[in-house]
Amino acid sequence: MRAYLTTLVWGLKSICVSLWVTLRYLFTPAITVQYPEEKRVQPLRTLNRHVLTVDTLTGTLKCTACNLCAVVCPTRCIELTGHGKGKERRADTFFIDHNLCMYCNLCVEVCPFDAITMWTRIDELSAYTRSGLVYDQPTMTATTFYPSPMTPERPAGVPERVGGARS
Repeated sequence: MRAYLTTLVWGLKSICVSLWVTLRYLFTPAITVQYPEEKRVQPLRTLNRHVLTVDTLTGTLKCTACNLCAVVCPTRCIELTGHGKGKERRADTFFIDHNLCMYCNLCVEVCPFDAITMWTRIDELSAYTRSGLVYDQPTMTATTFYPSPMTPERPAGVPERVGGARS
């Protein structure tokens, strides 16, 4: 009988403690963000969607199709082809499948030309179909300045929009 009463007292104590925790949080203001109407401000270095950066002087892509990003990618979500030799080499096609991407940032770190970045503050990373999360070169081409690991802040004199680039 004594063990039964001890168990009953400990059970009541456990219920009272959990009710106290519930009541304590019941009267605090909610911190939930109502997503479609409100959006949280993301930090500058948030890893989001990939963006191919553009040379601010010439308005062309910095990517030389060296294929280092595709080789280092652990999930093999990057596919690219290029044409030309040496300094004239440029990417013909560039695809990133965000269904496979694990946002490890290795492709950004390995790029010797600072041609790809993920620090974009692009909020929407959703699509109705899986094919909507496969981005091609025109979709990923930068329309404004995006910071990268080598340029953490906007340098002075960089124009807000680069002409000729599409989003």
